[in-house]
Order: sequence, then C-alpha cells, then structure tokens
Amino acid sequence: MATTTLSSNGQAYVQPRAGWQVMLAGKDLTDKLAPRLLSLRLTEKRGEEADALEIVVHDHDGKLALPPEGAVLTVRIGWLRGTGITPGLVDKGAFTVDDVSWDGPPDRVTITAHSADFKGSFRTRRTRAWTGRTLADIVGQIAADHGIAPRCHADLAGTTVTAAEQHNKSDMQFLRDLGRRYDAVATVKGGCLILAPINATTTATGKPIGALVIDRQRTSRAAYRRSAREQGQDGAEAQWHDRGAAARKTTGAGGKNRKRLKRIYASEADASAAAAAETNRLKRAAASLDLTLALGDALIAPGMKATTSGFKAEIDREKWLIGEAEHTMDGNGGLKTRAKMEVAG
Repeated sequence: MATTTLSSNGQAYVQPRAGWQVMLAGKDLTDKLAPRLLSLRLTEKRGEEADALEIVVHDHDGKLALPPEGAVLTVRIGWLRGTGITPGLVDKGAFTVDDVSWDGPPDRVTITAHSADFKGSFRTRRTRAWTGRTLADIVGQIAADHGIAPRCHADLAGTTVTAAEQHNKSDMQFLRDLGRRYDAVATVKGGCLILAPINATTTATGKPIGALVIDRQRTSRAAYRRSAREQGQDGAEAQWHDRGAAARKTTGAGGKNRKRLKRIYASEADASAAAAAETNRLKRAAASLDLTLALGDALIAPGMKATTSGFKAEIDREKWLIGEAEHTMDGNGGLKTRAKMEVAG
C-alpha cells in the first residue's frame, strides 16, 4: 500500500517504491521471489565485459527451488509509484545463470548471471586476415557466422579497414581490438552484434541516446578524481607503411607531446584512426566522476552523456560519459543507481 503524506506546502507526497520483474522461460517468478528479496544488483558495462546480475533471496523455510545451470532470466526494473520519479519498468535484457550458492544461517541463496547473448562460439579462437573490407562487412560476416543480426553504426559502417590480422583470437576479442582502433565499442545485446563509436550521439539503429543533467541534490554520494596525463601526453601518433615509397611514415592527432603507438599499420587511414582513438582515450582518462543517486534511474546506461550542477566548478564545466551503471534494489522497495563516468571529450 502506498504511503501518502502532506508536505510543508500542503501537496500530497507518495513514498517512492521500486519494482522489478524476473521471468524464466516465459514464467513470471516475481511473486515467488519478491517476498524473499534481500537485494538485486544489475551492473551494465560499456562492452568490454558482459552485463552482470546478482539476486540474493532468503531461504528461511528451505522451500526455494534453485534455478538450473544455464537457465535464462529476463529482467525489468524501475519504479512502481512515488513523488518525484517516473513510474515504469525498464527492460534490462536476458541473463544466463552461471553460479548459484547457498549459505546460512540465516539461510539465503545467491543467484549470479551474465548477459545471455554471449554465445560460447564467440570465445572460439581462430586465425584469419581481413583486407580491404569495410567495418560493416566485417561485422556482418562475424554476425552471420554466429547466427545473429549485425548492427554497425552509420558513422563507422563505410570505413574501410586496409588490413586487420585475427591471429589466434576469438571473434569477440578481435572485434574489441578493432573497436579500440576506431574508438568504438563492440558488444552483443538483444540478439545483435553491435559496433558503435564510444562517443556516439545515436544508437547503432539511429535512435538518439538520451542525455542527463544530474543535480547534486539528487545524489547521496559523489567522488571526483583528476589524473595527470600519461607522461604529460596530449595526443598520439602512429606509423604506417607506405608501399609506394617503401618507407615508414608517421601520422598523429592531438597536441605536440604525443604517445607513440607500437603497431605499424598498413595504411595512413588505419594509422590516423588509431592515433585519433588513442587521443580520445587519453582525453577521457583525464578525470572520472562516480555518482550515486538515492532515487535510482533504471534508464541510466553506459554510453549516455551527462552534465552536472551544484558540484565544484571543475566538475560542472565538464561533459561526462557514462562508462558503467550499477542499479541496486533492496527488499524494502528502494532503488539506487551508481554511475561511473569519464570525461566525454
């Protein structure tokens, strides 16, 4: 039952209450699990790692059935009601159960699961070379190899890769290495293989990515850190092999104190992309901001841009990029969101 009180200005205030839904093979388990819930934590990564789900429930009566290994859970979280929040549950995707533990007293069960979209085949090592192919071609071929849909962002789709060697690497590792060359992130979500720029303003399907304004009054905790640039470096440079001139040449991006990349690239275009990507990484690493919202927001996800107000001037003047979002629920209807951010550049 909702708790309604009157605020100092006479307006009705409804205590916010979070909600969630967990489905297993089309069966809704929420009603069985909700009375037992101790905590639910969902961590969303930018793409280097799979998203993670942890559900902790009490088993005081010993009647809780443990989910089988490999079971796929689909999860939605959000708010049911309350003043100052937007009601509604947000679909957070599917997760494969890979660890179940029991301990006590008090008796409790911990269920750990990770993004269900990462097939085992993505981890199979292989060796092959990619020459003169666009990023859309590469993403399309690898997606077809694994029976999923390709989603290469429009800003990257037409980019031609002169040469890329996949030597004894899994397809996902190769794509992530390729993504780093083009300052992009490769991941599998919603049954699609996605390659998109880290700083993109739209999704791979062209949908605008939302932006946030976070006021300090919304946060329960904040931590800012400014880091010295790596050896004072404010740019990067890369070498490439000019076959016509039979010589190595150098191209760069950013300031004059540049970091030299070790790899020798097959073309000026490949080298320029790698130098620009490393320059952007250096800019993003210049500062970090870690914020916790007492009234969480399930819509917050990696890739979103944010600005802040009410903090120190150095913080509020930056544009931020969310790299990781952690949503935590408790059995009393609370929902907190922690956003780990870096400079958007």
